[in-house]
Amino acid sequence: MSIVAANVLRPFPGKRAAAEERLKQMAAVFERHGAKAKTTNFIAGEHTDCIGLMRSYPDMKTATSTLEKLASDPEAQKIKNLRENDPAGEMIVNRMVGRSIFGEPKWATNPVSMLRRYSISRSDVSKALTILGGVKEIMDKDEVNVRAILPVLSDDMSRISVNYQFKSLEHLGEVMDTSASSTEMQGLIEKANEFSTLEAASVMVTF
Repeated sequence: MSIVAANVLRPFPGKRAAAEERLKQMAAVFERHGAKAKTTNFIAGEHTDCIGLMRSYPDMKTATSTLEKLASDPEAQKIKNLRENDPAGEMIVNRMVGRSIFGEPKWATNPVSMLRRYSISRSDVSKALTILGGVKEIMDKDEVNVRAILPVLSDDMSRISVNYQFKSLEHLGEVMDTSASSTEMQGLIEKANEFSTLEAASVMVTF
């Protein structure tokens, strides 16, 4: 199962373009050192108007090795100095690390994501995986990629994030109007509500 790390930045007024450019530069640095990276705009729900830098690694060893390489990378240090001396925003999520427990990312083909964050006991994660299997069967028909992340390093370890990845915003809307509101899907959601609580949701688009 892969490792995912996330930073979320709220740009200061008038600084959004600079913040986005710095995140794209940092994404290129991460990719040069072995990560898959994407930059995103949060357009609805939690973190609306924020931007994010997401990284994916095949394992924790690769993730920690990348951090060591960043410490001596001149471009990474230049961006870090800019952030400290001329900040373009407030970092509201800083290097949250999780592991994929269901599915893998399809960032290239499915650049639009709906994230749904649930509060859950670790003892109930196996129940969630069973339900996610049923969810995947429904979503596969609409070419929606389903992924679930469990935190490894976070300020809240009692959560699970389910990520639905779509081909476009129009695709998201179509699925929400059809498969996502079907009796079959709602039945699975009701089962999940027996041991988990939906706390937040958001939509983000790769830029």
